Amino acid sequence: MTKVLVIYAHPETKTYSTTAKFYQQFLTAYRTAHPDDQIIEHNVSEYMPFPLDKIAVAIYNKALVNQPLNPDEERFQASRQVWIDEFVSADKYVFVNPMYNLFVPTEMKSYLDMVMQVPDTFHYTAEGVMAGALHGKKALHLQTSGGDYHGTAGGPDISRLDLGHQYLKTVLHVMGVDDVTGLYAEGMDHDPANAPDIMAQAFARAEAAGKTF
Repeated sequence: MTKVLVIYAHPETKTYSTTAKFYQQFLTAYRTAHPDDQIIEHNVSEYMPFPLDKIAVAIYNKALVNQPLNPDEERFQASRQVWIDEFVSADKYVFVNPMYNLFVPTEMKSYLDMVMQVPDTFHYTAEGVMAGALHGKKALHLQTSGGDYHGTAGGPDISRLDLGHQYLKTVLHVMGVDDVTGLYAEGMDHDPANAPDIMAQAFARAEAAGKTF
């Protein structure tokens, strides 16, 4: 059975969120096309369990000098490992978020900090090069934005400003995932008169992606 892990980062409800509606178009089509796949969804804006806080840093520092963990650190590490193992075991990843100031939301960045761990998702070679451990997997990034960064709404391509997708693609590459596709619903605020048409086209792209991803 193919396991699909969805990391969703948006606090808004389905009623008002363009991001949620964009994702639902993809999800409905995906479930129809892949009825036997297991889909696991986490909204990290509602619950981000293990940020890179002082306990996480203490665990990292103690590992460097082979120092034992205290009981709180042991519980933290064991619970965090469950999330890391889930990430490692997935076959496909779907990341869903609005663009916040040219980047992904804080909670998605925190999630990536949590799962990007040696030796689970990458390691360092003898030459000090980062080498990924998650080969043969693929990822889809669904992102919404008020501005048109990728030219999908008819504007110029200014995708160099989309630092969030660049970061996500780079982090996944480090972990061994090189098949990464970006899908965007964007430009609605830039061109509000054409927002319904822009969204209709974005929904059609999301539905098509759901059938083939």
